Amino acid sequence: MTIPFKLHNVVKRYQEREVLNADHLEIPAGKIYTVLGPNGSGKTTLLRILALLLVNDAGSLEVLGEKVNWSKNQLLKLRRQMAMVTQTSYMFQGTVYYNVAYGLRKRRVPEREIRRQVEKTLEMVGMSAYRDADARTLSGGERQKAAIARALILKPQVLFLDEPTSNIDMASAAEIEKHILTINQNWGTTIIMVTHNLFQARRLADEVIFLHEGHIIEKGPGSQIFDQPQDERTAAFLRGETVF
Repeated sequence: MTIPFKLHNVVKRYQEREVLNADHLEIPAGKIYTVLGPNGSGKTTLLRILALLLVNDAGSLEVLGEKVNWSKNQLLKLRRQMAMVTQTSYMFQGTVYYNVAYGLRKRRVPEREIRRQVEKTLEMVGMSAYRDADARTLSGGERQKAAIARALILKPQVLFLDEPTSNIDMASAAEIEKHILTINQNWGTTIIMVTHNLFQARRLADEVIFLHEGHIIEKGPGSQIFDQPQDERTAAFLRGETVF
């Protein structure tokens, strides 16, 4: 099994405050990972460093088989193999079709192929009926599905999800969870997801990464972490005794 992410002593500081200190982390390909932890534990910081959107202050980082040197050419190459969806995904002015096609147009894919792929991807996430709708008038759930389609059409090896269902209704969240599972099972896409929803994490996670005060406290199979956490800080969090 390939290991697309390896971190060793990765540190990130904001001014004098250390927000992440990951001594060691390896993330093998093809699984769904959920990143859990209290507010301020470094979850989004870890996600953004893995996605090469934030530069670490110390330590070494290996992404998709390459030691990251943060050069422009390397970043372009690696970022093109990954995609991210956030909790309030930005929509460009224009239709849903325009938004989903955007990445392929930037890569100069022929228009006929763009049409084929957009229609296929919109169908996958249940958004075919919204093809010509103004993307900025979508509901929260529709917007998230459009954002996922926009990411998926690029066929990323890795999909990062930062609280993708936190601002939408339960029915839309359930639909998005279904799509997350389908993407992983059918395409083998590695999915790394930050969530505050412990029920969602339990439903989706092959593996759980638990952070506390910027440190990786536990990493292991979801069933093990939820049923038999090895660290009291993890157990306290899962019991709801620490701040979300």
